[in-house]
Amino acid sequence: MSVKRICEVIMRDEKSILPVSHMIHGVYDIDGVSLSMPAIVGADGIESDIPINLSGEEALKLKESADTLKKIVEGIEL
Repeated sequence: MSVKRICEVIMRDEKSILPVSHMIHGVYDIDGVSLSMPAIVGADGIESDIPINLSGEEALKLKESADTLKKIVEGIEL
């Protein structure tokens, strides 16, 4: 159902806010890792990020999670 909704938004150029996984650059000092965050989605795919207000502790935990994920991805040998 989620994929169906994302496809509908893209096909109809709805510019809807959806929680979708995408590359993060510079938000909460996170760079170069994909996270599922709210974004405006339209005919061109992700058109812009939607900023979310996090407390200092929440932002720190998100950064720690992103750093952990990035280390795991960098350790994968293809």
